[in-house]
Amino acid sequence: MGHDSRTVRAPYPGQVATPAGIPWRYGGLVTTQPKDRDGRATRWEHRRPTLLAAATEYVLDNGVANLTLRPLAAGIGVTIATVVRQFGSKEQLIEEVTRGINREIVENLHDDPELAAGPPVQTLRLLWRRWLTPAEARKFALMFELYGLALRDPEKYRWFTDSVVRDWGLALIEDALIDSGIESGQAEIVGTLTLALLRGLQLDHAATHDTARIDAAFEMAVALLAPTVGPPEPTPTY
Repeated sequence: MGHDSRTVRAPYPGQVATPAGIPWRYGGLVTTQPKDRDGRATRWEHRRPTLLAAATEYVLDNGVANLTLRPLAAGIGVTIATVVRQFGSKEQLIEEVTRGINREIVENLHDDPELAAGPPVQTLRLLWRRWLTPAEARKFALMFELYGLALRDPEKYRWFTDSVVRDWGLALIEDALIDSGIESGQAEIVGTLTLALLRGLQLDHAATHDTARIDAAFEMAVALLAPTVGPPEPTPTY
């Protein structure tokens, strides 16, 4: 009997597309699974990063408030059973997706020589311009959605408030302030204030998309913070 030639397809980058009914092969050999493991789960083991990337795109596009696994599975081109075997519950999937987004943001920020080289005010402006791009703005939309859920159910979303909230920019701003000569305790306070301003303006932008007004407010905030965080840079034209 020949293999089924149908292919599972989905609209998201990184989607899984595999001929139905064909055994998973690696290096030209059909893999053999340990007897104590579910072969249906291990079949996707090498493709789990691809599944996670597709799930991340789906979550960024659709949010988490009304997320259910069956539409997500259909959207990324796999069965709901595959999603459950690889990620567990909806809550576990949301946490893994969010931590992955946060990890990517933090790594990109810390590895960026442009951010590391400049004074704090320059770093703020670079962050602000990047965070206004559509790709970054939808990450903030997800973060704001999770903030709301965490306020209603703080224990369930403790992982979000205890790690992701702090890591999403605060450490980088603190490091820039310390490098400019500000004492570490003061840097934490100033960094918290600075990040709160940025997040508040991002929330305003997410709701209104009034870029001109919000950019003007950002520049005023930078002018007010400049005496504390360092000498101001020339005001850019957006």
